[in-house]
Amino acid sequence: MGYRVEVFDKNLRRVGEIDEWISLDFTVRLVQAGIWQLLIKDGTPQSKIIEKGGGIAIYQDGVAKPILSGQVDVFQKYWTTVQHTGPGSLYIGGKCHNQLAYRRLAFPDPLRPITDQYKVPKVRHVHNAPTAGQLLFRELDMAMGPSALPDRRVAGLNLVDRAIGLHQNDVVRWDVLGSKFEEWCDRRAIAYRLIYNPTTQKVDLDIFQPRDRSKDVRFSTELGNLREYIWTLNAPRATRAIVGCAGEGQNRYYYQKVDSASEAEWGISHEVFVDRRDIQVRINRGTGEPVKADEEMTDAEFKAALEAAKEAAAEALAEGEKDGNFQIYPIDTEDCAFGRDYFVGDIVTVAVDGTEYSDVVREVVVSVDDGGKATDIKPKIGQQGSGEPLNLYRTVFDMQRKLRKLEARM
Repeated sequence: MGYRVEVFDKNLRRVGEIDEWISLDFTVRLVQAGIWQLLIKDGTPQSKIIEKGGGIAIYQDGVAKPILSGQVDVFQKYWTTVQHTGPGSLYIGGKCHNQLAYRRLAFPDPLRPITDQYKVPKVRHVHNAPTAGQLLFRELDMAMGPSALPDRRVAGLNLVDRAIGLHQNDVVRWDVLGSKFEEWCDRRAIAYRLIYNPTTQKVDLDIFQPRDRSKDVRFSTELGNLREYIWTLNAPRATRAIVGCAGEGQNRYYYQKVDSASEAEWGISHEVFVDRRDIQVRINRGTGEPVKADEEMTDAEFKAALEAAKEAAAEALAEGEKDGNFQIYPIDTEDCAFGRDYFVGDIVTVAVDGTEYSDVVREVVVSVDDGGKATDIKPKIGQQGSGEPLNLYRTVFDMQRKLRKLEARM
């Protein structure tokens, strides 16, 4: 699949096309701000077409809407004696238009100026919109759309309301709108993106529901659309959590929770200590049983303290539990291509080593060569590659088990 880059100025008017570059890399993210970066030869007409306040729209062959659009926020000159000689090269980069939502805060009262915020409650309950989609639209409208205060409005926005998703209740207090929208979309299975419209030369708000493409979009070695896959099983980093509660010296109460199944599976016994002196339980040295650290505690408070010790142990084991994950690196084919056949938010299927796994495409990283052809496409499915990866231990364990059975038959 081929890609092209069109340029708009700070007023969103199209000013031309960049058809020569050294490299183009961009990342499309689900309900987050994607990024883009162009490396072009400096001193050329191509290097002068993008100005401060302007930006780009990236198009894919056969797809009407841009794959990504956004303003420029960095210019970096690059010169070396080896590769970037002569006039040198210029990195031009920015974030996609979803970044607009991360530039606005949820005011306690968005219809009042900052100087009047002290007149309203510290928090604002948001619950009047029937659907999450309508709530998202309303917050954008009051923060930067036609209903916003004049000095907060963003020119060229086309905000369209959509009644999709379930009802959403929440409380806001100076939250970053983009971060709050991530929560709402995740809870209510909706998504949005802000994308350049070349016909109207505005930035449209597109609120949509992710599609289930799990039966139509599949990645596997047999289909020829997987370049590489990696699956990993990690041993537990904690199998015994010891929680130290209130009390001093020999009066301190210790609670232990053991993950016996993981110890038996991996042959590993790993202890971790959790210091929770705030849990008001101590030991009765005569009986060895836990008792109230403060005699004025009620029975209900004492029971809650014992549960807190158990929860602290369970949390420590969860943080250090065995985990599994897999990464895939697909390639575009005539039958399955990013942008045309699937997009961020869609549910797709991965089939490797006899095991199938379906999840949401959260992010896609694309590298494009100087001829406009994609050289690398890296979808991230589920939580793969994130700071908080989804624990797919059971799925990956099944992959390992089925692979061993296959090897035993060969």
